[in-house]
Amino acid sequence: MKRLFNICALLLLIVVLTVKCKNSDTEEVVPVVEEPKPLVAFDYKIPDPVKYQEVQFTADPKNYKSLLWQFGDDSTSVEVSPKHVYRFPGTYRVILTIRNSQGYSATKEINLKVVDPNFDPTKYGENYMVTVGGKFSVNLEAGAGADSNEGSKKLVDQNVNTKFLQAGFDGTQRCTFELNTPQVVGAYTMTSGNDAADRDPRYWILQGSLDGIQFTDLHTVTVCPWENTNEGASRKQTKLFHFDNYIAYKFYRLYIKSNRGSRIFQLAEWTINKKQP
Repeated sequence: MKRLFNICALLLLIVVLTVKCKNSDTEEVVPVVEEPKPLVAFDYKIPDPVKYQEVQFTADPKNYKSLLWQFGDDSTSVEVSPKHVYRFPGTYRVILTIRNSQGYSATKEINLKVVDPNFDPTKYGENYMVTVGGKFSVNLEAGAGADSNEGSKKLVDQNVNTKFLQAGFDGTQRCTFELNTPQVVGAYTMTSGNDAADRDPRYWILQGSLDGIQFTDLHTVTVCPWENTNEGASRKQTKLFHFDNYIAYKFYRLYIKSNRGSRIFQLAEWTINKKQP
Protein backbone atom coordinates (compact mmCIF):
# COMPACT_ATOMS: atom_id res chain seq x y z
CA MET A 1 0.00 0.00 0.00
CA LYS A 2 2.82 2.36 0.85
CA ARG A 3 4.48 1.55 -2.45
CA LEU A 4 1.26 2.35 -4.31
CA PHE A 5 1.00 5.71 -2.51
CA ASN A 6 4.54 6.64 -3.52
CA ILE A 7 3.85 5.71 -7.15
CA CYS A 8 0.70 7.91 -7.20
CA ALA A 9 2.56 10.83 -5.67
CA LEU A 10 5.30 10.49 -8.29
CA LEU A 11 2.78 10.41 -11.12
CA LEU A 12 1.05 13.54 -9.71
CA LEU A 13 4.37 15.40 -9.53
CA ILE A 14 5.15 14.46 -13.14
CA VAL A 15 1.75 15.79 -14.27
CA VAL A 16 2.22 19.11 -12.40
CA LEU A 17 5.70 19.63 -13.82
CA THR A 18 4.51 18.79 -17.32
CA VAL A 19 1.63 21.28 -17.15
CA LYS A 20 3.93 23.98 -15.69
CA CYS A 21 6.52 23.49 -18.41
CA LYS A 22 3.79 23.60 -21.06
CA ASN A 23 2.44 26.85 -19.60
CA SER A 24 5.94 28.28 -19.42
CA ASP A 25 6.54 27.41 -23.04
CA THR A 26 3.37 29.18 -24.17
CA GLU A 27 3.56 32.27 -21.82
CA GLU A 28 4.03 35.50 -23.77
CA VAL A 29 6.46 38.18 -22.57
CA VAL A 30 4.95 41.65 -23.04
CA PRO A 31 7.70 44.13 -23.95
CA VAL A 32 7.84 47.46 -22.05
CA VAL A 33 7.34 50.33 -24.45
CA GLU A 34 9.49 53.31 -23.47
CA GLU A 35 7.54 56.55 -23.45
CA PRO A 36 8.88 59.67 -25.17
CA LYS A 37 11.09 61.74 -22.90
CA PRO A 38 9.51 64.86 -21.34
CA LEU A 39 10.30 68.25 -22.87
CA VAL A 40 9.74 71.47 -20.95
CA ALA A 41 9.69 75.14 -21.90
CA PHE A 42 8.02 78.23 -20.47
CA ASP A 43 7.89 81.98 -20.78
CA TYR A 44 6.52 84.79 -18.64
CA LYS A 45 5.21 88.33 -18.87
CA ILE A 46 3.85 91.07 -16.65
CA PRO A 47 0.38 91.88 -18.06
CA ASP A 48 -0.04 95.16 -16.17
CA PRO A 49 3.06 97.33 -15.41
CA VAL A 50 1.17 98.98 -12.56
CA LYS A 51 0.78 95.54 -10.95
CA TYR A 52 4.41 94.63 -11.54
CA GLN A 53 4.34 91.89 -8.88
CA GLU A 54 1.77 89.86 -10.87
CA VAL A 55 3.54 87.53 -13.29
CA GLN A 56 1.83 85.34 -15.89
CA PHE A 57 3.74 82.15 -16.64
CA THR A 58 3.01 80.21 -19.83
CA ALA A 59 4.36 76.67 -20.16
CA ASP A 60 4.62 74.34 -23.14
CA PRO A 61 5.27 70.90 -21.61
CA LYS A 62 5.34 67.78 -23.77
CA ASN A 63 5.22 64.05 -22.99
CA TYR A 64 4.41 64.51 -19.32
CA LYS A 65 1.98 63.23 -16.73
CA SER A 66 2.63 65.62 -13.83
CA LEU A 67 4.23 69.03 -13.32
CA LEU A 68 5.28 71.31 -10.50
CA TRP A 69 6.07 75.03 -10.44
CA GLN A 70 8.33 76.46 -7.73
CA PHE A 71 8.22 80.26 -7.72
CA GLY A 72 11.20 80.94 -5.47
CA ASP A 73 9.16 82.36 -2.58
CA ASP A 74 8.03 79.05 -1.02
CA SER A 75 4.95 78.99 -3.28
CA THR A 76 4.12 76.21 -5.76
CA SER A 77 1.51 75.37 -8.40
CA VAL A 78 0.46 72.39 -10.53
CA GLU A 79 -1.32 74.47 -13.15
CA VAL A 80 0.15 74.45 -16.64
CA SER A 81 0.20 78.23 -17.03
CA PRO A 82 -0.36 79.88 -13.64
CA LYS A 83 -0.45 83.52 -12.63
CA HIS A 84 1.61 84.25 -9.53
CA VAL A 85 1.67 87.35 -7.33
CA TYR A 86 4.93 88.11 -5.52
CA ARG A 87 4.63 89.97 -2.24
CA PHE A 88 7.91 91.84 -2.59
CA PRO A 89 10.31 92.97 -5.31
CA GLY A 90 13.46 90.92 -5.61
CA THR A 91 15.19 88.15 -7.55
CA TYR A 92 13.46 84.76 -7.50
CA ARG A 93 14.58 81.34 -8.75
CA VAL A 94 11.65 79.93 -10.72
CA ILE A 95 11.71 76.19 -11.51
CA LEU A 96 9.29 74.12 -13.62
CA THR A 97 9.67 70.32 -13.39
CA ILE A 98 7.65 67.79 -15.40
CA ARG A 99 7.61 63.96 -15.25
CA ASN A 100 6.17 61.16 -17.36
CA SER A 101 4.65 57.96 -15.95
CA GLN A 102 7.99 56.12 -16.15
CA GLY A 103 9.74 58.59 -13.87
CA TYR A 104 11.72 60.51 -16.47
CA SER A 105 11.79 64.26 -15.81
CA ALA A 106 12.75 67.55 -17.40
CA THR A 107 13.41 70.87 -15.68
CA LYS A 108 13.78 74.49 -16.67
CA GLU A 109 14.74 77.28 -14.28
CA ILE A 110 15.33 81.02 -14.48
CA ASN A 111 16.25 83.88 -12.15
CA LEU A 112 13.29 86.24 -12.31
CA LYS A 113 13.76 89.87 -11.27
CA VAL A 114 10.64 91.52 -9.93
CA VAL A 115 11.40 95.24 -10.04
CA ASP A 116 9.31 98.25 -9.10
CA PRO A 117 9.28 100.40 -12.27
CA ASN A 118 8.97 103.51 -10.11
CA PHE A 119 12.08 102.74 -8.07
CA ASP A 120 14.70 105.51 -8.33
CA PRO A 121 18.21 104.28 -7.39
CA THR A 122 19.41 107.86 -6.89
CA LYS A 123 16.90 108.58 -4.11
CA TYR A 124 16.42 107.36 -0.57
CA GLY A 125 14.14 108.14 2.33
CA GLU A 126 14.46 109.44 5.87
CA ASN A 127 17.37 108.64 8.16
CA TYR A 128 15.80 106.56 10.94
CA MET A 129 18.65 107.39 13.29
CA VAL A 130 17.22 110.92 13.35
CA THR A 131 13.49 110.46 12.79
CA VAL A 132 13.07 107.43 15.07
CA GLY A 133 16.16 107.75 17.24
CA GLY A 134 17.84 105.18 19.41
CA LYS A 135 21.15 104.09 20.92
CA PHE A 136 24.50 103.86 19.13
CA SER A 137 27.40 101.71 20.25
CA VAL A 138 30.63 100.20 18.96
CA ASN A 139 32.71 97.24 20.10
CA LEU A 140 36.04 99.04 19.51
CA GLU A 141 36.17 102.69 20.60
CA ALA A 142 38.51 105.58 19.88
CA GLY A 143 41.30 105.86 22.41
CA ALA A 144 39.95 109.09 23.90
CA GLY A 145 36.38 107.83 24.17
CA ALA A 146 33.05 108.13 22.37
CA ASP A 147 32.69 111.87 23.04
CA SER A 148 36.19 112.83 21.87
CA ASN A 149 36.97 114.74 18.68
CA GLU A 150 37.27 111.47 16.72
CA GLY A 151 35.11 109.30 18.95
CA SER A 152 32.40 106.92 17.73
CA LYS A 153 29.58 109.45 18.19
CA LYS A 154 31.01 111.43 15.28
CA LEU A 155 29.90 108.60 12.98
CA VAL A 156 26.21 109.41 13.54
CA ASP A 157 26.25 113.18 14.15
CA GLN A 158 24.97 114.09 10.64
CA ASN A 159 28.18 116.04 9.97
CA VAL A 160 30.47 114.83 7.17
CA ASN A 161 33.24 117.13 8.40
CA THR A 162 33.77 115.02 11.52
CA LYS A 163 34.82 111.38 11.65
CA PHE A 164 35.19 108.31 13.83
CA LEU A 165 38.79 107.04 14.01
CA GLN A 166 39.81 103.83 15.73
CA ALA A 167 43.45 102.77 16.02
CA GLY A 168 44.39 99.10 16.17
CA PHE A 169 41.87 97.99 13.54
CA ASP A 170 41.73 94.18 13.40
CA GLY A 171 38.80 93.41 11.08
CA THR A 172 36.18 93.11 13.82
CA GLN A 173 34.84 96.67 13.97
CA ARG A 174 31.10 96.57 14.69
CA CYS A 175 28.94 99.70 14.83
CA THR A 176 25.41 99.04 16.09
CA PHE A 177 22.33 101.26 16.15
CA GLU A 178 19.36 100.15 18.26
CA LEU A 179 16.22 101.94 17.05
CA ASN A 180 13.58 103.03 19.54
CA THR A 181 11.02 101.18 17.41
CA PRO A 182 11.71 98.56 14.71
CA GLN A 183 11.81 99.85 11.12
CA VAL A 184 12.16 98.38 7.63
CA VAL A 185 15.49 99.74 6.41
CA GLY A 186 16.17 99.40 2.68
CA ALA A 187 19.01 101.86 2.14
CA TYR A 188 22.01 103.28 3.93
CA THR A 189 24.82 105.75 3.33
CA MET A 190 28.48 105.84 4.27
CA THR A 191 30.78 108.86 3.99
CA SER A 192 34.55 108.54 3.69
CA GLY A 193 36.98 110.37 5.96
CA ASN A 194 38.85 113.52 5.06
CA ASP A 195 42.26 111.89 4.43
CA ALA A 196 44.27 108.62 4.36
CA ALA A 197 42.45 106.44 1.82
CA ASP A 198 44.06 103.30 3.24
CA ARG A 199 41.78 103.70 6.28
CA ASP A 200 38.60 103.50 4.17
CA PRO A 201 36.36 100.45 4.67
CA ARG A 202 36.83 97.93 1.87
CA TYR A 203 34.80 94.90 2.96
CA TRP A 204 31.76 95.17 5.20
CA ILE A 205 28.36 93.63 5.95
CA LEU A 206 25.21 95.46 6.98
CA GLN A 207 23.22 93.26 9.35
CA GLY A 208 19.81 93.33 11.02
CA SER A 209 18.53 91.79 14.24
CA LEU A 210 15.27 91.54 16.14
CA ASP A 211 16.87 90.97 19.53
CA GLY A 212 20.45 92.24 19.24
CA ILE A 213 21.79 88.69 19.55
CA GLN A 214 21.07 86.89 16.30
CA PHE A 215 21.99 89.00 13.26
CA THR A 216 21.04 88.47 9.60
CA ASP A 217 23.25 89.63 6.72
CA LEU A 218 21.34 92.18 4.65
CA HIS A 219 23.96 93.68 2.32
CA THR A 220 27.61 92.93 1.62
CA VAL A 221 30.28 95.05 -0.10
CA THR A 222 33.67 93.55 -0.95
CA VAL A 223 35.21 96.32 -3.08
CA CYS A 224 36.02 99.76 -1.71
CA PRO A 225 33.69 102.28 -3.42
CA TRP A 226 35.97 105.29 -2.91
CA GLU A 227 38.96 106.15 -5.05
CA ASN A 228 42.33 105.37 -3.54
CA THR A 229 43.40 109.00 -3.20
CA ASN A 230 44.18 110.96 -0.04
CA GLU A 231 42.56 114.15 -1.29
CA GLY A 232 40.05 115.34 -3.84
CA ALA A 233 36.52 114.22 -4.61
CA SER A 234 36.85 110.83 -2.92
CA ARG A 235 37.33 112.47 0.51
CA LYS A 236 34.21 113.19 2.58
CA GLN A 237 32.25 111.56 -0.24
CA THR A 238 28.87 109.96 0.54
CA LYS A 239 27.95 106.64 -1.10
CA LEU A 240 24.38 105.31 -1.24
CA PHE A 241 23.49 101.61 -1.04
CA HIS A 242 20.09 99.96 -1.61
CA PHE A 243 19.15 96.40 -0.68
CA ASP A 244 16.05 94.21 -0.43
CA ASN A 245 14.64 93.95 3.08
CA TYR A 246 11.03 93.60 4.22
CA ILE A 247 11.53 92.93 7.92
CA ALA A 248 11.33 95.63 10.58
CA TYR A 249 14.51 95.07 12.57
CA LYS A 250 15.22 96.90 15.81
CA PHE A 251 19.00 96.56 15.56
CA TYR A 252 21.17 97.41 12.55
CA ARG A 253 24.88 96.71 12.58
CA LEU A 254 27.73 97.77 10.30
CA TYR A 255 30.36 95.05 10.50
CA ILE A 256 33.67 96.29 9.02
CA LYS A 257 35.85 93.29 8.15
CA SER A 258 38.71 95.02 6.31
CA ASN A 259 40.00 98.34 5.00
CA ARG A 260 42.69 99.11 2.44
CA GLY A 261 45.45 97.87 4.72
CA SER A 262 45.91 100.45 7.45
CA ARG A 263 45.94 99.54 11.14
CA ILE A 264 43.63 102.53 11.61
CA PHE A 265 39.95 102.59 10.65
CA GLN A 266 38.04 105.77 9.87
CA LEU A 267 34.60 106.73 8.59
CA ALA A 268 32.94 110.14 8.62
CA GLU A 269 29.24 109.26 8.60
CA TRP A 270 26.76 106.37 8.57
CA THR A 271 22.96 106.51 8.16
CA ILE A 272 20.21 103.86 7.90
CA ASN A 273 17.26 104.88 5.75
CA LYS A 274 13.86 104.16 4.35
CA LYS A 275 14.36 102.76 0.84
CA GLN A 276 12.50 105.51 -1.04
CA PRO A 277 11.10 108.92 -0.04
